[in-house]
Amino acid sequence: LFQAQASAPCRIAMAASDASTVLPEVVEFGQKHGLSSSAQMELQGLMNASITLTQKKVTVVVPATVANLGPGLETCGLAVDIWDEFTVEYSEHFHLEAFGDYSADVPRATDQNLAVLGAKFAFEASGRPFPSLRISCTHNIPYKQGLGGPSASFVGGYLAGSVLCSEELSSLVVQGEKSEIGRTGSLADVLGQSPIHRIPSSAAVAAAFPVPPAGHGASERGGGLDTLLQQAISRGWNPGNVCPAIYGALQIGTGSSTGFESHRVPMPNGLVCVLWVPGNLNEGERLPKQAVDRKAAIFNVGRMALLTNCFCTGNFEMFSKATEDTLAQPHCASQFPFVTSICQAAVDAGASGAFACGYGPSVMALITGRTGDILAQSSFEDLERAVAKAMLSKADEVGQPGRILIAKPADVGAHVLAQKSELASSADGGRIVYFQ
Repeated sequence: LFQAQASAPCRIAMAASDASTVLPEVVEFGQKHGLSSSAQMELQGLMNASITLTQKKVTVVVPATVANLGPGLETCGLAVDIWDEFTVEYSEHFHLEAFGDYSADVPRATDQNLAVLGAKFAFEASGRPFPSLRISCTHNIPYKQGLGGPSASFVGGYLAGSVLCSEELSSLVVQGEKSEIGRTGSLADVLGQSPIHRIPSSAAVAAAFPVPPAGHGASERGGGLDTLLQQAISRGWNPGNVCPAIYGALQIGTGSSTGFESHRVPMPNGLVCVLWVPGNLNEGERLPKQAVDRKAAIFNVGRMALLTNCFCTGNFEMFSKATEDTLAQPHCASQFPFVTSICQAAVDAGASGAFACGYGPSVMALITGRTGDILAQSSFEDLERAVAKAMLSKADEVGQPGRILIAKPADVGAHVLAQKSELASSADGGRIVYFQ
């Protein structure tokens, strides 16, 4: 069981350079007692020299994400029940470590590691100096292969940093909400920002991240969450990865002159994602900015409307047609010609539809109709494995051996971890892995 926890007090050595940063608490104290700016700075210097902090440790998880889903060019994305895990705690010396099947490609330099940068941004956003931390990352999401690994690292680091900035970890406990991965608080819960999914926040969190007034409708936006969303988008990441990483489920990101917002699309039960991941290829280049042919734009708008309707109604008979695309998929196919044939193999084996994950190289096939009935479940698992084997076979045929990950969509986004999910691997040489 992993939870945000507090242990015995420990003394943290502050860097001398932090003396120029005055904490909000010091400013408030100085204003209350009439201290001059120089006196506030001197008080901050004394605190930096001998401050005693309560050691805190938090573990958070962030889901894998699949962007575009065919026609939803850098607007649409789905969270998948495969999670990266980030444990962050105060330490006397900065330390970064990475584990997991997909950790080899993760940057180890602290100025390049996105979990570190996310945590740093969270402290800066709360008006606190960035302390020495011990950051441990477990990467279960394929990194830089189209499943949102980099953006997950940034979001995870930001959430962990936000929790450590809070003075009342006990306020993060969520009552009554259940999910397959138990949780004590989502990112929206921690920051107290979502106008739809919100729990009472502590005074410390509320002060750091003021809750905006209601009235945002179905959009997921406001305060600290909005800051994170805008920051992640400004780094150039696909909104189809960022939005579901933060909020979970199926999200549609919309941009305007004031920034980005994310909107949740209703999603039926019984969906399963079969993901083919290649062994040694990095994700493709994004579609460059260019004028779009009017006919192609109309085609994609129609397919995107049909795609949204499939999820809203739970009727996926037209899903294969809905995932057709004239913009991103041709660009993806030019970089990874095998994607089209692997998608077709999945559909021929019984998948409702298949498409590249973002700009590739990974491919996702969607299967519908999983139920709790034992007999139906057995038949459905046979279909899952048939689709998985068809994708592996076609990939082998075209000289691109890979691995299959099978998981459900994730209804929640980044959250404080209360309980680990179990990972079950098949006996098929480790090439088909179920996330339960």
